[in-house]
Formats: sequence, C-alpha cells, structure tokens
Amino acid sequence: MNKQKITNIMSVDLEDYYCDLKFEEWGKYDSRVEENTEKILVLFEKYNVTATFFCLGYIAEKFPDLIMNIKKRGHEIASHSYAHIDLRKVSKEEFEKDLQKSINIIEKITGDKVKGFRAPFFSIDKNSFWAFEVLRKYVKYDSSIFPVKTHLYGVPNAPRHIYNPSKDNPLRENKDEEMVEIPLATHKIPFIGNIPIAGGFYLRFFPYQYIKFGINKMNKKLLPAMIYIHPKDIDQNMPKIKEYSWHYYFNQKSAFKKFENLLKEFKFCSVERYFEISRRH
Repeated sequence: MNKQKITNIMSVDLEDYYCDLKFEEWGKYDSRVEENTEKILVLFEKYNVTATFFCLGYIAEKFPDLIMNIKKRGHEIASHSYAHIDLRKVSKEEFEKDLQKSINIIEKITGDKVKGFRAPFFSIDKNSFWAFEVLRKYVKYDSSIFPVKTHLYGVPNAPRHIYNPSKDNPLRENKDEEMVEIPLATHKIPFIGNIPIAGGFYLRFFPYQYIKFGINKMNKKLLPAMIYIHPKDIDQNMPKIKEYSWHYYFNQKSAFKKFENLLKEFKFCSVERYFEISRRH
C-alpha cells in the first residue's frame, strides 16, 4: 500500500468513444457512455474516491440524468468543451463560443458554477497559449498541459507541479495570479525526459508497476499526481472505427483491473476537494 499521505487528483474525461471523430459524424454511432461511466462510478464508490468529470457539453446536453447522477454521488463537473474541439485548429473566438456553450449547459443542469476546464487532445501548447486569455474569464483552473513530448501533443518544458501561470508566459509561475494550472502526471527520467503516467492510453500501455512507481516518486516529492481516464478506456467491447489507429484498442482488457488497483493503492479526490484540503493545511 502507498504509505505517503499525499492525496492525488482523479479525473474523468467524459466523452463517448466516437468523440475523436468530426462532430458531424457523431450521430451515426450508438452511445456507450452511460454504461461505461456507471462502471467507473461504482469503482469510485467502492474506494471512496471523488473525481472531477471534465464533461463535453454535448454529452451533458444529451444525457442530463447522467450528469445529475455524477453530481449526486459527490463528484465535480467541469468543462471539456462542447464539441471536443482541438484548440490548435480553431480561432480564439470559436473557442470562446464553444466554451461558453458547454459551461451554460452544464451549469443549467447542475446549478453549480463550472470552475475547471480540460482541452480535448491536451491541445493547449505553445501555439494555443492564447486559450488562457479566454479561460481566465470563465474558470478558476485548467488541466490541459501535459509536460511531455509526443507526436500528438505535449509541452515538455512545462512545470510538472500545480502552479499559477503567468499572463506573459503560461509556462512561468506567478503566485500573484489567481488562475491555476494542474499538469498531467509524469515520471521524470534524467537525460530522457518526462514519461506520461497519467492514465488513459498510458494506463493501458505501461505495466501497472511502472505507473505505481511513477506516482510514488511524485508523492515522495510531495507532488500530487493528476490522473485521468475515459469511459472508453475500460470498454472491452468498444466498436471498431476505421479512422482509429491501434492505440485506441490496445490492452482494454487489462485497463479495468489496473485502474481499480490504482484506486485501491492511492488516495484520490476531485480538484475541488483537493483545493479545500490544501486551504485547510
């Protein structure tokens, strides 16, 4: 068991398996988000975990009862955009319109203020840092920066700890700023760089012991690990989509057990709860 007293942060990117496709194509597919989310909620209940659900406005609009079920079980609802947009492919105006739409839908359902955001595809990077200008108007925190270098995304030189990003340079800390950035968990290896251990595909790809080792290393430095999962990550019967590459389907059979092991061995809570605990200490 993890002997550290650090509380880590758990998050769910609440979207359906087809949401990486173009928005216009979503209507062709049957939804699986409710049944897969329920499996995750049952696990959270079993291990007394609260989580932040970064929810697509589209999913909230389509399944308001699911959102209320998540809320009633003590979890936080934040925004994951409305239409799963890639911030590197839209204008500032388009992003703001999409963000407003998602927040309005979620707040209307829950009656709670949306405090957080995560960009689909972790698409806040050096070419889309303008997003912070928009986010500061609407939310208190962001969790989009992944301090890694991959062919799909990443900001390898970003801080690995929770910090207040400067308006001039979002990679520089400015403790006078109110906005908070919560980077995704990584394991730093000298001369190699940061390895992603935050969940999702990496939970399925890496051996469980390596993920555990990486989180323990962070916790020993008193850093909480921000972990995430998609409902589709644990869906062993996820329908095949021709546009999707191998990594969408890799090792889905082992994901549920690995995820449960994480919940068993580490302490997790939502972003909202984490800030409450931090303020008390």
